[in-house]
Amino acid sequence: MKSKILATAAILVALGCMNPHPALSQPATDGGVKPGFWQPQAQIDNTRNITLKLLNETGLNLEYGQSGVGLSSLPVGASKSVVVRISNRTGDIANIPINVAGGTTTLKYDYNVDSQNNTVTIRITTSDGRTRQDRSVYIDEKGRVYSF
Repeated sequence: MKSKILATAAILVALGCMNPHPALSQPATDGGVKPGFWQPQAQIDNTRNITLKLLNETGLNLEYGQSGVGLSSLPVGASKSVVVRISNRTGDIANIPINVAGGTTTLKYDYNVDSQNNTVTIRITTSDGRTRQDRSVYIDEKGRVYSF
């Protein structure tokens, strides 16, 4: 009797694990907006090269990276342009980490899109710790821009 109950429980657990669940980073399947970090912050044209303009308004020295390239410095009050070249990859287009060295301060990114030039301006400020904490700008294959 005990083995039948255990076998039934094991089968139910296995069936529950096989049921597909959407990942948290995906947009809502019904097309609506659901609050959370997984919502895109901006939309760009993914058929053209993209320019990300980073504005350091934190009062701190920052470092940023680019897919496949080491970290670069983003001094206090400086701005840097990062060009994301479009390729025929089917995965993500870009993942740009932007942080204070050592990750000691939480940051917040604000986005402004110039669709004519396909430029995303990212204003980087400090966060009070109670609001969102951004660590990376991520652009997916559909041109959606996220903060993670």
